[in-house]
Amino acid sequence: MTIYSHSRISTFEQCPLKFKYQYIDEAEVEVEGTAEAFLGSRVHEALEKLYKDLKFQKINSLQQLLDFYNSEWEKNWNDNILIVREEYDKNNFKKMGEKFITDYYNRYAPFDQAKTIGLEMRIEIKLDEKGEYVLQGFIDRLASPKDGIYEIHDYKTANTLPTQDDADTDRQLALYAIAVKEMFSDCKKVILIWHYLAFDKEVRSERSEEQLGELKKEVINAIKQIESTKDFQPNESALCNWCDFRSLCPKFSHLVELEDKKPEEFLADDGVKLVNEYAVLKAEEDRLAKKIDELKEKIFRFAEAKKLDRLYGSDAAVTVWKKDCLKFPVKEDQCYQEFVKLLKLQGLWDDFSILDKYKLQKAFEGGQIDFEKMKELARFASKEMVKRLYLRFTRAN
Repeated sequence: MTIYSHSRISTFEQCPLKFKYQYIDEAEVEVEGTAEAFLGSRVHEALEKLYKDLKFQKINSLQQLLDFYNSEWEKNWNDNILIVREEYDKNNFKKMGEKFITDYYNRYAPFDQAKTIGLEMRIEIKLDEKGEYVLQGFIDRLASPKDGIYEIHDYKTANTLPTQDDADTDRQLALYAIAVKEMFSDCKKVILIWHYLAFDKEVRSERSEEQLGELKKEVINAIKQIESTKDFQPNESALCNWCDFRSLCPKFSHLVELEDKKPEEFLADDGVKLVNEYAVLKAEEDRLAKKIDELKEKIFRFAEAKKLDRLYGSDAAVTVWKKDCLKFPVKEDQCYQEFVKLLKLQGLWDDFSILDKYKLQKAFEGGQIDFEKMKELARFASKEMVKRLYLRFTRAN
């Protein structure tokens, strides 16, 4: 039985192909993670040391904690760690961590808000009665401010601060709350607390039993979708810049291959030559298409002024066809819903409604439809190989 995790499911949702590389192929990569991930690990280690030593009645001074952080940073840093934003270097990231730790220390010292129950605590979350679907996770810090109340603390080094709505719909800590409720019989309430260290802020949330029950169903459906997937397609997003598998991905492997080439080698690459040639021809095609559209308008105006239906050239003729056609509202029009209501009232909707097949396909592939419904719909689906070329200029001509 595969034991899933929030990060495992999130990876599939982010990019099915990344999921395949990481969890099925267990592909090896040259890059040893990003500077952001490295920073997060070192800060987590420092805060773990802070609370671990507190259990033994040792209170680290701020300087002692920073010394530990800097020592671990230098010990673990290497040049294979990827810095995506070229305008920054490792010292910028290192200083960020120092500030995170300093702000946290000054905010919570002497750290007596709650008793620490566990650090980097491994938990298992049972999603169903039979135990067929099980998740594992690691709680940064589990604490209890008083009997029956438990707090799940999570440290975030990200440069984005979520809204309260984001926190109230977050899946990871809500799943951890399920495990905590099962682990401790005196548990009356679980409070979810995120520490956004870059902003020196904490965000809190709670979940009802009903919400946790719905969450279990949602996660089971997500697991079913993963296990039924045969074709793991890449999903391009802004997160691709930080992906460890760029050298394997069909969308980026050619770019990675080109990055280390000298200018003359770059221009001699067969792929580069093909794209450059296509870009030139496509630009010419677009220029001609614009001229053709302008010419069409001139022909329409000339024919209308002369009251002609056909124009003749040296070796060709152009027939001008015109007809006033009815145009009904589309989804973007304000009166569309009123129009649909009228069609249904007249019994015409079933005959004239149009299935938005593209939207259905995206919902199906994105797992936005209930798993059981997807199985039924799959009977009507067939695969078709579609090939297209899309050109995007990276700089102005």
